[in-house]
Amino acid sequence: MGISRREALACLAVTVLALLAGCQKHTRPTVLQGLIVDMQAASFVRVASFTLRTDDGNLIEMACEGDVGITPGHMRDHMVLAEPVSVPVRYDGDRVIALHVDDALGTPAQPPPPPR
Repeated sequence: MGISRREALACLAVTVLALLAGCQKHTRPTVLQGLIVDMQAASFVRVASFTLRTDDGNLIEMACEGDVGITPGHMRDHMVLAEPVSVPVRYDGDRVIALHVDDALGTPAQPPPPPR
């Protein structure tokens, strides 16, 4: 006893929909903006990870692999003064990895000049 034409079409439709759903491009942002609310230093000159509160209020924990263009001291300045940052990111599964930390105005974050 075989399957009916209707059952075959239903199976085909379900298969096509499943394939289309699996092929959908993930729409996770590649640049996040917001305020730094927490930070862990790997050393005096390297950030290990930090938490960003995005402009829409989400808290996102980010790992740093290598130099992200900002020192822990300068990142603390951004935290204390509530200066927004822009962070290009990549994803490794559910992990968010910061590639660089920039001032939100689009200019790379620079350490403040030494006091005179």
